[in-house]
Amino acid sequence: MLLDELVGVIETLKQRIRTHGATLRAYESRTRVALIDPLLVALGWDVSDPALVTPEYVVGGGRADYALHGSESIPAAMVEAKRLGHALNDDERMQMLNYANARGVRYAAVTDGDAWEFYEVFKQAPLEDRRLLNLRIANTPAHELALRLLLLWRPNLAAGQPVAATEPILTVDPPISPNSHQPVVATAQLPTATPVEPGWERLSTVNPKAGDPYPTAIRFPDGVDHQVTSWRQMVHHAIDWLWLQGHLKESDVPVPSSTKRYIVNIIPYHQEGNRFGAEMPVSGTPFVYEGNISSRASVSNAKKLLAYCGVDAAGIILKVG
Repeated sequence: MLLDELVGVIETLKQRIRTHGATLRAYESRTRVALIDPLLVALGWDVSDPALVTPEYVVGGGRADYALHGSESIPAAMVEAKRLGHALNDDERMQMLNYANARGVRYAAVTDGDAWEFYEVFKQAPLEDRRLLNLRIANTPAHELALRLLLLWRPNLAAGQPVAATEPILTVDPPISPNSHQPVVATAQLPTATPVEPGWERLSTVNPKAGDPYPTAIRFPDGVDHQVTSWRQMVHHAIDWLWLQGHLKESDVPVPSSTKRYIVNIIPYHQEGNRFGAEMPVSGTPFVYEGNISSRASVSNAKKLLAYCGVDAAGIILKVG
């Protein structure tokens, strides 16, 4: 697989989401054919080859939409498909992980053709800490997507210990003799995670209890700190930053927090017409968010919003000390 080819497929998927979003949102089958199958094929998983992919893989009383086969008898990963725009909830995520766990499959993904989430099944940790990949095709640059999706590339995933490639640093091997016919090869080295300073904590690991003091600042990947004066400002600052970075557009809302409630919308109403309990506009954006939420829900909504926009909460830190 050439990265140029993968970028080309991603650009095609972006165009299909823009042009045919309405019809793809109506049917899971259309989403699979138009968005999910082409990406799997581009990543080396030929969905027409039974040796590589088993559709409708039977697990107990249920079925996983795809089983991706590596070199072992146990699938390398399972993939659960949803129609475009489906608001995934944690019960559905856990069902997918339980399917994989029942078959001894180490990795599992869930996607609506736009959002892709990829999980480590056996890790003993909260759900968000088991997430290895979280992105959205529609609002992420194609070259960035191509690198991040290498986690699902068949030779990588089938090896059993997939290595993430997000921002490769190119280094060139030492010069060789002019008489040698061996080419100079550029290799990619994966960067280490940015360390967290004392007194700071990654948003992905924060899980407040009632009465816990709110953090005093939040820092996004651009390195800018924002003052925090309440828990619900986690959502406020997330909306503002996502809007400025181009990750959250008017066409992306409403963003659901559950099957009936929204995190953010253009108008202060939830799905069934109930008005927001506390209407919190975000200055400089067209958005208003639900501010009548607990500390735990504030953090959860911020994480869900970031995940919806394809941003990893582990890259955002809070000053808690």
